[in-house]
Amino acid sequence: MPQYLAEIEKNLFTMQKEEARHLKVARIHTGAEIKVFDGKGNKYLAILSQLTDKSACGEIIKTLPAPHLKRAVHLYFSAVARAAAEDIIDKCTQAGVSRFVPVLSRYSEKDLLKKWSTKHERWNQLALAACKQCENPSVPIIEEPVTFEDAVKNLSVPALICYEDERKTPLLSELNALGGEAAIFIGPEGGYAEEEVALAKKYNIRPVTLGQNILRAETAAAVACWAAQQ
Repeated sequence: MPQYLAEIEKNLFTMQKEEARHLKVARIHTGAEIKVFDGKGNKYLAILSQLTDKSACGEIIKTLPAPHLKRAVHLYFSAVARAAAEDIIDKCTQAGVSRFVPVLSRYSEKDLLKKWSTKHERWNQLALAACKQCENPSVPIIEEPVTFEDAVKNLSVPALICYEDERKTPLLSELNALGGEAAIFIGPEGGYAEEEVALAKKYNIRPVTLGQNILRAETAAAVACWAAQQ
């Protein structure tokens, strides 16, 4: 049974036009039981009582168990090509990322800021679709792009940086020391510049390896975010 995003107030839920349309496409009728979630980590079993072209509403029956993630992951990923960036949003939302921060590093794609509002809306839609598909009840936050320097300077949680020239320190060996919240940096297709890694070290961000093979940026992001929940 798929889940649908809804606004929850006491024992009632309401849905806006887009989610109502999805119910109609799925041929769900009034009186049917459906799963709804609030995007903040809570999910419920509900009964659909009214459905129109513009909205839907109903009654909450009970709270459903929600998956417990090991830690809140903040993914700082350098700007990559459109398809790879969308893959990162999709796969890493499924892996349980809490927050995405696109980063402008030396070798990252230069057009990230062009039509940013359109990209931002598209990425939010992808994240929501991923949550609905995998029944993740928490929709991640997608922040505005920042420079690499600002990203490392303004961290409020412990962080690791995945670096292709690091050979000795595996990501998994460092994760357990980070506690319930952590930031992970993933570089662009051209990797990080040495000066960027040096700057990260200056701010106590430790370089780690994801293994012997050089991974694509979107693969590295998915692997790192999966590992962070183990």
